[in-house]
Amino acid sequence: MGRTLAPLCLSLALAGCGATAEAPVEYEQPFTSAVATLLNFEFDGQLTAASGTNVKGLVRAQLLYTVGSLNDHSGVARLERLALSNTSSTYIGGGLYRHKYHAKLPVAWGSKTNLPSSFTFTLPLRADAASTFTSRYGQSCSDAPADVTVGNFWYHYRPTESGCSLSAADVATMSATVTTSTENAVAKYPEYHKIWEDGALDVLAIFGKYAVGGRDESDAGIAAYDEFVSAVRAQFPNATTTPATLPPGPGVAATDVTFQLTQPNGDRISITALLVDSVPSAGAGFIKRYGELSAGADLIMYNGHAGLGANVRALAQLGHFFPAKYQIMFMDGCDTFAYYDETIPKTRALLNPDDPTGTRYLDMVTNAMPAYFVSLSDSTMALIRGLSAPTQPKSWGAIFQNVDPSQVAVVTGEEDNVFTSSYDPGATWNGFAAKGQVGYKQTLSWTTETLAAGTYVFASTPETSNSSGDADLRVRVGAPPTLTATYKCKSYVANSNELCKLTLTAPAQVYLSVTGDSQAVARFNVDAWQLH
Repeated sequence: MGRTLAPLCLSLALAGCGATAEAPVEYEQPFTSAVATLLNFEFDGQLTAASGTNVKGLVRAQLLYTVGSLNDHSGVARLERLALSNTSSTYIGGGLYRHKYHAKLPVAWGSKTNLPSSFTFTLPLRADAASTFTSRYGQSCSDAPADVTVGNFWYHYRPTESGCSLSAADVATMSATVTTSTENAVAKYPEYHKIWEDGALDVLAIFGKYAVGGRDESDAGIAAYDEFVSAVRAQFPNATTTPATLPPGPGVAATDVTFQLTQPNGDRISITALLVDSVPSAGAGFIKRYGELSAGADLIMYNGHAGLGANVRALAQLGHFFPAKYQIMFMDGCDTFAYYDETIPKTRALLNPDDPTGTRYLDMVTNAMPAYFVSLSDSTMALIRGLSAPTQPKSWGAIFQNVDPSQVAVVTGEEDNVFTSSYDPGATWNGFAAKGQVGYKQTLSWTTETLAAGTYVFASTPETSNSSGDADLRVRVGAPPTLTATYKCKSYVANSNELCKLTLTAPAQVYLSVTGDSQAVARFNVDAWQLH
C-alpha cells in the first residue's frame, strides 16, 4: 500500500479504511464528536475455556474480537469500561468450563442518525484457543487475510465478510440491547480559559515512524512528520525555530524541532515536534525529553501506529504532570478509543484530591476507527488551529470538522468542562511571564505589582527548545525568598518543572527567584496567573 494510504496500525492493508466522506455538520446532540454517538451495548454472553478461574480475563479476550466486528460498522467499544455482572462457571466435562456473564459495554458508533436498537455479536466460543480459531477462520473471516496472525486476528476479524462461514460449534452468538449512553455531553468546548491562563499555548506533538528504522519519506510516518513541520511553518511564518535552519523536509536529520512565536497581543505559542521509531523503542533520551515537556504542555499528541494498543499503553506510563493543570491529549492512531485505559486518569487523580476520576483536568481525544498517516498532519493542525485563537473559541465538534471523519474522532473527560463562548473566569490580574537562563548557583529575581487578595499560581517550566539543566523556583509573599527549602516550589521532575499555589488574604507583592541547581545551564520560563 502506498504512503498516502498507510494506516496507523500494524497491518499494511485495511480494505475501505481510507475512504473520506464529506464532513458532516455539527449536531447539537449528545456525545462530543462530529461523527459519533456514544451507545451502551448490554448483552448476555458465554464462553468455554480450560480454566475455571479468571473469568474477567477470559471475557476480555473474547471481547477483543468486538474491535473487528464493530469496525465493520464504523464503531468500536471502550474495552476498559467493560462492566460484568451475573458471572457463573460450570464444569461441562472434557476438561472444559462454561462461563456465563452479563456485560455492559460503551461503544462509539460512527453515526448521529439511524442508531441501532440491537446488535448481534458472533464471537469465538473458546476464548483460550486463539490459534485454533485463527487457523480455521483467519483467511476467510478477515479484512486483510495476508496480514492475519494469531496476535492480531481479533483486529481484522470480520464475521460478515463474503465467504466467511463460521461453525456453530466454534462461536457464541450474543444479542445486545443498544441504548444511548447517559454519559454523552452536548456541544462542549475545550477549557480555553485554563489553556491560556498563563498567556501561552504549549504543544508537544510526537510522530511515530511507519517502520522502525525508517530513513526517508518513503516511510509514511516520516512523511507525516515532515508534512506537519511544513504546516506549522505555513501557519506561523514568523515563528523562530530550533534548530534555526531547517530543510523543507527535516525527517531523520532533525527529529526534535521547536517553533516559538509571540503574538502582537503578547500571547505565546510553542510547538515541539518529535520523531521516534515507536514509543516502546524510543529510549531514555525520549523518555527524559517527554518527562521534561509533558508537565507544562497544554496539548500532547501522539501520531502513529496504535500498535494494537502497545504504543498507547507505553505512552500512558510516561510523563510528569502538574496538579490542577488542564491538558488535552490526542492519541491519533487506529482504534485508540478501544485501547485507552485508566492509567493516565489514575496518575492525575493522585495529584488532584478534588478529582477522584482523574478527568477534571484532562480531555482525551481518541479515534473510534482506523486512521491513516496521510491524515496525521491535518488532524494535528486541526487541534492547534482550534486552540490557538482563544478570542474565537470553537467547540469540540467544530474542531473535529477538520479531522478526517472516517477516523471518527471523539473526546472523553469533557463532561465537566465549564467553558462556553461567553465564559468569564473572573480573574482580574493579567499575569506574569518571564524567561531566562541560570548556571549552577546563579539566581534571577522578579517582583510582582501589588496583587489583590485571591489565589495565584506560580510555575516554572523548561525552555521547550532546550530543556536541560535544573532551575529551582522560589516564591515568597512580602519579601525576597532566601535560598532555603522554606520557599522552594515543589518539583514534579528533576528539572525546571516546579509549581507553587498561593492564597493571598490581603493585597501584597510576591517575590520570585530562580536558582540553578545543576552544572548544566538551565533555560526556563516562569509564568504566574490568578485562579480566582
